[in-house]
Amino acid sequence: MLASCATVALAGAAIAAPAPLTLAEAQRLAIERSRQMVAYDSALTAARGMAVAATQLPELKAGARDLPQQPLRPETRQALAERYAREADLVAAQKVATRVDIARETARAWFECHYVEQMTRVAADQLKFAQVEVDGAEHMYGAGRLTQADLYATRSMLVLFEDKWSELEHRGRAARIALKRWVGDAGDAPLAALPSMDRILLRPAALEGDLVRHPQVALLEKQERLAASDVRVGQADRQSPPEIAATLAKQEEARAARDEKLRAEVAEMRILIDEWQHLRDRLDRYARQLVSLARERTLATLAAYRGGKATLTELLAARRAETETQMQGVETEREAARMWARINFALPDRLPTAPPQASAAEGAR
Repeated sequence: MLASCATVALAGAAIAAPAPLTLAEAQRLAIERSRQMVAYDSALTAARGMAVAATQLPELKAGARDLPQQPLRPETRQALAERYAREADLVAAQKVATRVDIARETARAWFECHYVEQMTRVAADQLKFAQVEVDGAEHMYGAGRLTQADLYATRSMLVLFEDKWSELEHRGRAARIALKRWVGDAGDAPLAALPSMDRILLRPAALEGDLVRHPQVALLEKQERLAASDVRVGQADRQSPPEIAATLAKQEEARAARDEKLRAEVAEMRILIDEWQHLRDRLDRYARQLVSLARERTLATLAAYRGGKATLTELLAARRAETETQMQGVETEREAARMWARINFALPDRLPTAPPQASAAEGAR
């Protein structure tokens, strides 16, 4: 009976345990929870409704777009309908740009949690080693085999490791709060394994073509098209040449802003890709050389200390250097991951999609 109860309890605990939160799921949740998406949908519905209404109403209602209050000619109604359609396109582009921003910021928060928690584990392991060293040093000091200076040095090392661990614990709590801003209570779940970050999806040689789809570039392109539709409305409504010229100037301004934004994004992306490659090279050096060398130094100093050929202070210095090297390796990987996210989530077609919805019949079953 007791065994059965234990089995049931373990099964219940397994069911209650939250599934690890993947990066893609965190991004999907953040986009799904955004109230801005709902606002954009309402604005889209309104703009599309106005586009339809513009082709059907015989005259413009009072106060609408400040056009003359008289029956509209067919070409004017068509131009006005196109203008509202372009406005809907602009809202849709704003929605896409916001989705990209949310996905990028969520990735940043997810990676921050992941790497800070990894550094906290490193600090906790080193804190355990430091406590062992202090216990041994106090025993040796009591037996008269250790100087008071070495004892204080050991205690100082313990305090330093406690301080580092405490700092990382604080950063970990702050990182979780930042993640929960995007994903809600799912931010309390353990994090899943890191995604593969060995390659990026943008090619330096094709950036000009790829970044045409960048949300901010696309947004300016939609603004240009909206300005162009304003020109056609003015022409269809027989506005004065100065009025049409002013509208044309706005269209040219939007086109110039779009071209300048594309050049800026291409240049920035080249810098980001170069920085990511540089960080990958540094990370490789840490993984293949620096961390292992620091570890070997600690082991060699420990052996020398046990053989009476090294001091405790030298051993403590080696231990601390190893920890700092490990921490710096994790920090480098964290920066590379953040750079990878900025590159790979720059375009909307890289974003995670929502899982397929179950049908009503399946839900009923």
